[in-house]
Amino acid sequence: MKQKFALVKTTFAVLMGLFAVLLLVPSCTTDDKVPDLSDEGTNDWIYKIMTDYYLWNEDVPDKGNLNFSQSPDKFFESLLSDQDGVKYEDGWLTFSWIEKKKEETKSVTASDSYGFEFASYKKGNYYYAWVLYVLPGSPAAEAGLKRGDWIIAVGSETPNVTNTSAFYSGSETTFLLADVERKGNEVAFNERETISIAASRAVEDTPFLKDSVYTINGRKIGYLVYNSFTSGPNDEGEEYDNRMKQIFAQFKAKNVSEFVLDLRYNQGGLVTCAQLMTSLLAPADALGKTFCIMEHNEKQSKSNETLLLKKNAELGNANLDLKRIYVLTGSVTASASEAVINCLIPYMTRSNITIIGGKTIGKRVGGNTFGMKEEYGWLLHPITLRIYNARHEADYANGFEPDVKIEELAIGNELLPFGDTNEMLLSEALSRIAGLKSQPARAEGEGRILLVPSSLERKQTKGLIFESGK
Repeated sequence: MKQKFALVKTTFAVLMGLFAVLLLVPSCTTDDKVPDLSDEGTNDWIYKIMTDYYLWNEDVPDKGNLNFSQSPDKFFESLLSDQDGVKYEDGWLTFSWIEKKKEETKSVTASDSYGFEFASYKKGNYYYAWVLYVLPGSPAAEAGLKRGDWIIAVGSETPNVTNTSAFYSGSETTFLLADVERKGNEVAFNERETISIAASRAVEDTPFLKDSVYTINGRKIGYLVYNSFTSGPNDEGEEYDNRMKQIFAQFKAKNVSEFVLDLRYNQGGLVTCAQLMTSLLAPADALGKTFCIMEHNEKQSKSNETLLLKKNAELGNANLDLKRIYVLTGSVTASASEAVINCLIPYMTRSNITIIGGKTIGKRVGGNTFGMKEEYGWLLHPITLRIYNARHEADYANGFEPDVKIEELAIGNELLPFGDTNEMLLSEALSRIAGLKSQPARAEGEGRILLVPSSLERKQTKGLIFESGK
């Protein structure tokens, strides 16, 4: 039996500082008129969903070998195939997942946050937060928190955080910031200043963290930090899709001919957003051709579908007609992010897609959400399909290996602002575009911190999530 991944590790643990936002997509429904809401009745519903829609439904055990009196989350886990997920560090990262429906009665809800993403380092009994980015308009931004800051205490002048939830959300408080010093495997924090931060609140988790244009040796280079494949707030509406078109129209107006796409913290999202992104980046002669092929299990083969790259007119004539691209990745880059890379390969070739940073997760599958319209107290997110590129290829089960490996999150590294031309991943891409010598290799060392998705706490990664419901 595979060892399920646990966030508790011997020395280091990494979390994401914003609560994951459930992507609201049309629910998959069943024919229950008056559902039995007991555990047994709920598990009957789960079993029907999994035997009908689960990609590996042939691996679901027979009813006689299952315990229908278990809690629904344990029952769901008992149905999962050994093919569901990937090896991740010392454990197994499962892609299908289940969650209880959210209650709206809490004073601080899961949508509330201070508005920053972080990696955490555990020293003794205490956690320390390394800020990866700050969302605009958030309490963290108003307090002056910046990418690269270390928070060593919340509401105190001495280290005191034993549960990383203190970094996520809470009432008005203070953060004690520090500078970090590393000597070999020893890490010391030197107090710097205390800042006040307002109470957590609902913060727009915009996917657009930075866009820039650089001119190097006469070449116009576009740069975009894109953090999730989402069409709008909570994946309702098309505000973010429209914003993406506007940003690319600006790139085109500035004659951008080279491109750096920063997906280092992007765990995925909607396939339609990946389709749009790929259409904006691809060579012009690829438009209207196959973006991806989606295949379900035998029971649902009628739902197999091919999505096409959009025509330039649908893009507001913002297609950049790129012949090559540089993609910045990290250890949480997954799913829709990987689909963009894979689906560009038939039109650019792999040799013209330079991957810089960390190895991606290797999620070649997608799923649907079930239970949003039913009365059951659970939402199911099983894997329901495989996704291939136009050549019917998906050869990244172990993730995409970077062409240039750079461990960003090693203690002692400096996390410069996104868009800073000296920032370690971006500077590598710009150097290669300009034909300059590659930057010196960064040693991994024993003090590195490995970024792990916050969603790993419930054994899932965000995306690919599909808009088609059953």
